[in-house]
Amino acid sequence: MVIARLTGGLGNQMFQYAAGRALADRLGAELLLDLRTFEHALALRPYTRRAYALAPFKLRARVATPADLRNWPVWVMEIGMRLRLVRPLFRRWHFESAITYDPSVRTLHAPLCLVGYWQSERYFIDIADKIRADFTLLQPLDSTNARLLKLARSDRSVGLHVRRGDFISLNDAAQLHGMCSVDYYRRAISLVRKRCPECHFLIFSDDPEWARAELPLDPSAVFVTGNAERPEQDLALMSACKHHIIANSSFSWWAGWLGDSPEQMVIAPSPWYASPKLDARDLAVSRWQYISRL
Repeated sequence: MVIARLTGGLGNQMFQYAAGRALADRLGAELLLDLRTFEHALALRPYTRRAYALAPFKLRARVATPADLRNWPVWVMEIGMRLRLVRPLFRRWHFESAITYDPSVRTLHAPLCLVGYWQSERYFIDIADKIRADFTLLQPLDSTNARLLKLARSDRSVGLHVRRGDFISLNDAAQLHGMCSVDYYRRAISLVRKRCPECHFLIFSDDPEWARAELPLDPSAVFVTGNAERPEQDLALMSACKHHIIANSSFSWWAGWLGDSPEQMVIAPSPWYASPKLDARDLAVSRWQYISRL
């Protein structure tokens, strides 16, 4: 079996599932999802509490039971994440060594537990179509979102995501991620309008008031609200759009990646991280257009 440790929000959990699913497929193994981080998460600094968010999707995996995890203690993961030197002692665990792509993942054997974020399509590009199928919803959208889906699927739709929230309110998140500037969004909107002059925008944001006040949008722009507790609904709508303007968030990344229009245009921010210490080269998607986020 392959165990994928899940942590973070929806976008992070999707990366962790996709990497684990691709590895389990290569090994012919069952994929189990370890949710203990959401119950026992420890943090030395303020952070955003998260919950398991993949239940609405058609995953080819099951949640690990306590019996499944009896021989996979949490303390191993906690020590291994903090102390790199002890990781070789825990041979059945594979810890992410950096945020860049780790080619050694392709040499692993089951049983094992993946511990990391695995934020690169290189981990699962070989089964991209299967991953897209895995991230379809088990249940149809509700009536309000179903009406928006028709708009999202039209030829001139643009899904635009603005992420603020803890990227502003938490100092660690602000230093690590930072916010995309107003100028980034204005330039991105201009680029999309040149490609698609009569495009219409669907806006997804945790701060719609800021987006209404700052972005150069026409009255036809639709602000998608009401899904704060159901991010998978927003993801389904945004990924259905023809084109995308994304923020530097994993949720945004997946909305752009799941989009499958042959004429798709994705505008993404560069650099991805505010911290110059972080290398996002393997998170980048070559077919997207990157512009300065400043």
